[in-house]
Amino acid sequence: MRGYKGYTGKVLRVDLSTGSFVELETDLYSNRFIGGRGIAAKVHFDEVSIDTDAFDPENRLCIMTGPLCGVPGIAASRWQVSGKSPLHNTFSYCNLGGSWGAHLKFTGYDGLIIQGKSDELVYLIIDNGKVELKNAAFLKGSGAIKTRMKLKQEYGKSLRVAAIGAAGENMVHFATLTADSDSSGSSGMGAVFGSKNLKAIAVRGSDKIEVADPDRLSQLRKTIRKIKVGAFSWPTILPRQQIKKQLCFGCINGCGRQTFSTEKGESGKYMCQSAAFYETRAQRYHGKITDVSYYAAKLCDDLGIDTKAIETMNMWLSRCYKENILTDENTGIPLSKIGSLEFIETLLHKIALREGIGDTLAQGVFKAAEIIGQDSASLIKDYMIATGENEVYGPRLYITTGILYAMEPRQPIQQLHEISVPLMFWASRESGYMENFMTTKVIRSIGERFWGSEIAADFSTYEGKALAASMIQDRQYAKEALIFCDFSWPIIFSPVTQGNVGDPTFESRIFETVTGREMDETGLYHIGKRLFNLQRSILVREGYGGRKYDGLPEFCFTTPLKGDFGNPECLVPGEDGETISRKGMIVERHEFEKMRDEFYEIRDWDVTTGLQTGTQLEALDLSDVADLMDKDGLLSV
Repeated sequence: MRGYKGYTGKVLRVDLSTGSFVELETDLYSNRFIGGRGIAAKVHFDEVSIDTDAFDPENRLCIMTGPLCGVPGIAASRWQVSGKSPLHNTFSYCNLGGSWGAHLKFTGYDGLIIQGKSDELVYLIIDNGKVELKNAAFLKGSGAIKTRMKLKQEYGKSLRVAAIGAAGENMVHFATLTADSDSSGSSGMGAVFGSKNLKAIAVRGSDKIEVADPDRLSQLRKTIRKIKVGAFSWPTILPRQQIKKQLCFGCINGCGRQTFSTEKGESGKYMCQSAAFYETRAQRYHGKITDVSYYAAKLCDDLGIDTKAIETMNMWLSRCYKENILTDENTGIPLSKIGSLEFIETLLHKIALREGIGDTLAQGVFKAAEIIGQDSASLIKDYMIATGENEVYGPRLYITTGILYAMEPRQPIQQLHEISVPLMFWASRESGYMENFMTTKVIRSIGERFWGSEIAADFSTYEGKALAASMIQDRQYAKEALIFCDFSWPIIFSPVTQGNVGDPTFESRIFETVTGREMDETGLYHIGKRLFNLQRSILVREGYGGRKYDGLPEFCFTTPLKGDFGNPECLVPGEDGETISRKGMIVERHEFEKMRDEFYEIRDWDVTTGLQTGTQLEALDLSDVADLMDKDGLLSV
């Protein structure tokens, strides 16, 4: 990889136990694993033993960019945070947007490997090549947003800060970190920060990212802007005049990232799931549209609490209240006022500080239900997936997503979007709500070009779905290594292309143009396949892989589908382009098992066990992984 552009060439290893810093060459990893989750997974496989707990000092917190991060105009400045998750008890990951990742690159580092544990609360600052660990006692107990403000006051507004709030300090299992206006979401990486006594990482740099072919890149940018679907607004009941678009570094044309300004003049992030997680409950409680959902989302970010976890928890708490299992009196939380600001503030503070029942809730709904008992666990069986999140874009509706859900340690939202986004556009058109180009013919063409066959776009059958899932995984894993924006990539459809179908070669062409490394679509997806199999090896080694674990929650097989986000009527294309509804449908168990067997065959895994083979791993240039897996008896024989 020496001589390739896009990379800074250095990864910084930080040992919090000793306060030492070591620079590694990015070349050690980037040839096989590119960047992002690829490098992070390899570091985890090599350095984190199977008996390491998420809160052990030996857990590695990997923060990785990709070779495209920091390059303007291509929507590729996201960054990955990975490690062993306290929520999932295995390797997990999350990625963030904004500008923090680009500015880490500008400091001269492609990524950080953080190990050990500091004796005192500290923050890491990388300021134009100078690396320091500093005492963070004055930040103890501060919210993530407030921490960011305090450090900017001390060092200047150009500083970019990623920080945890009280939930991270107290190792709440679903604690997040925030940077710019982004939150890390699933996996509890904020708690891993807290376990290491790391309050924040601040970066500032002035380096520029060199690209191999600036002229070709300029032409690609023009093409991308021409064909990219325009920015959209996240659906919300709040007044549109109070919402403004917010762009990440290197954005193409915007997405659902937004800021919201209250009538009092306060403003902050208001986007995606976090914008809506409390919206409906607040409106129902107050009987009108209010700013309560905005304040709820902002408080989650400041305390460092995952809104997805709280959304799921609110549903469970509401059911427990109705069944008189939990009350205002025995919890100290006004459960009778779910939807109010008082309720959400009380709940979030108790969790973040681990006060009273908050200490139980801080371990996640599954553990909380186990501790509380009284049949409370039965109240989550019809909507919660194994990772503790609500099911969205599930297999009762989109079939293909059954494989995607079954193979990941967390909700695979980036993969799910590749199926759900074009189909929601199509469903809107079919319902008469939106005039657009997403006809059934376009959907079938997308199936042929992106998912392996036209029949992959026929959701009356399980045929073709295993191949579609494998292709989506390979593409998304490559994307997570580069690391492209999920809202912008892949470009699956476009109003200006022939047949309105996108072009999956763009990612490899941009990678080639930026780095100078020869790459085509097939080559990039081969690397994606390598990364998927590397993560699979980690999961198997940590006890979460193989046929026994490659399943779905029981409700997918037994509870008829009532509706789904973005597609309430559950409309999908059926045989010969016929519009059908999957409302009331379940996943057919025997069909899922056949689909999973087909998937194993496509992956060259053992169909009986779901385990990888040494030959297959070696073909993916993972001989070192194969040797260790074979030594541990974790390969098919």
